[in-house]
Amino acid sequence: MRRVWNTGGQLWLALAWLAGSSCVEEQRYEAVGETVLLTPETTPAYFTEDDEPVFRVDRPFLLRIKPPSASDLARLTAEAQGKMLTSPRMPWVALRDLELQFDYALTNDSAEPLTAMVTLNGINEFLYYAPGPENFHQWERRIALAPQQRVHGTITELELDEMAIDLATAANGAPNSNLIVERMSQSGRDPRVQSFIPQVIPGLVGLRAGLESSRAVNLTLEISIRVQDHGDRATKRGETAWELPAAAAFVPVVPEED
Repeated sequence: MRRVWNTGGQLWLALAWLAGSSCVEEQRYEAVGETVLLTPETTPAYFTEDDEPVFRVDRPFLLRIKPPSASDLARLTAEAQGKMLTSPRMPWVALRDLELQFDYALTNDSAEPLTAMVTLNGINEFLYYAPGPENFHQWERRIALAPQQRVHGTITELELDEMAIDLATAANGAPNSNLIVERMSQSGRDPRVQSFIPQVIPGLVGLRAGLESSRAVNLTLEISIRVQDHGDRATKRGETAWELPAAAAFVPVVPEED
């Protein structure tokens, strides 16, 4: 298979802030009029075995996280001693500290029908999931669109929790990442993956949202994330956000076919 990678396409992400008034505060991080955009000028990301082009754009969308103090980081490092972790310290944002819901709107701005794929891959404090063309994304859906059609979708907190677990599990030595992230594989029920689920699972601090199509036409993906802050980890109004550590790419591990 011949693959040619390209980072073409554009993404602008502006964060707007809306705070709720309940005890468990809901904050909405919203891309206001900002998009993941695939255009006729986008060049192929790779080519299929049949030498057909595939056009792809994706970019990170990071949450505004409250910064840990030096003493917090020292404590998290000390607590990691003696534990079998995939990271040098305990996570500041652990699984279920933040309850996330991902909403999107996909619009075919062209005059022709097409099928596009919306993709999502998780980012935690240490790693982000970085699949290649032959790998599954952590979340992916193919959507048939009529000309000028706009569709909406929601990815629930259960699905996003599963993405956080799958990222930690794949990074914990599981021999087949595709098996871990495949849509029908659920970590709580799949005996093939349970032995690789680590005791401590970092929560998601961001997502890579993407678009993929066999044709370079005008496609627009608008995204927003709703956050319920159970662990006091999201910034409040006026607070400075943590400059998150640069997450390393986790490239899926997939056995070679005989």
